[in-house]
Amino acid sequence: MKSSSIKLIIKECLPPILLKFVKKKLRISASYSSYEDAMKHADGYDDDDLTRVVVAKGKRFADDITTTKTLDLLSMRTFVGLASSINKTKLTVIDFGGAAGTHYFTAKSLLTDVIELDWRVVETSAMVAEAKRQGLETDELHFFDSLDTATEKGDIDLVFASGAIHYTPKPYDFLTALASVNASVLMITRTPITDSPCVILQHSTLSSNGVGEIPKELGINDKSISYPATMMDRKKVESILLSFGEITLKIVEDKAVHISNKGSCDYWGYIVRRV
Repeated sequence: MKSSSIKLIIKECLPPILLKFVKKKLRISASYSSYEDAMKHADGYDDDDLTRVVVAKGKRFADDITTTKTLDLLSMRTFVGLASSINKTKLTVIDFGGAAGTHYFTAKSLLTDVIELDWRVVETSAMVAEAKRQGLETDELHFFDSLDTATEKGDIDLVFASGAIHYTPKPYDFLTALASVNASVLMITRTPITDSPCVILQHSTLSSNGVGEIPKELGINDKSISYPATMMDRKKVESILLSFGEITLKIVEDKAVHISNKGSCDYWGYIVRRV
């Protein structure tokens, strides 16, 4: 029997209060001793289909936003980071884990041509190669597979990381590297922060990665994928952020996004200014 059929039977047969309890139980993830331990049971973030889907969605998003002029509310997180940095007519942004440049296209739709952008996405080598192959680079948008290379030239106004750091093998090291960039503002968002840190195996579908549905022309069917995710220690995160500057804003985002046998974990955002 298909899992979708089982879910439908459960939904139809159980009373609401019990259904809520069952859903919560089904969401509970086991915790692992390390990223490496979890990775033994994972598909990984370098899945070829995942890379192709995310980049194709990003390209379609870039095309659609110019005609529909429509953004969802979650996209406004990008604007929060930009608003904290705007004080001149050109902005240089490091977008860590920025996939196919969706945040750039969001920013461009908000700022139009009023502010010139130098947007530098730092991603996996596979994602960078696919983005370039799909012709997503422009005079303002560039892709790098190394933070050092991305920060070589010019002053940086904003370091931006949305839903990315906790998927890296060594999230605290990556956060420390971002906090070491000589920038004016550092913003992290959609990051699971907790007082009971652990590593879980996150399960999702191809279709839930990136904006919109899987483009039919890819000929890729939806499937389940999994990758390790670190529920990050609040004290460690804030200590690293303070090495960059002053935490000027903490943003309470989505509640109980991840649930493990160590408890639930919320998404948080931080804006930090160089002092």
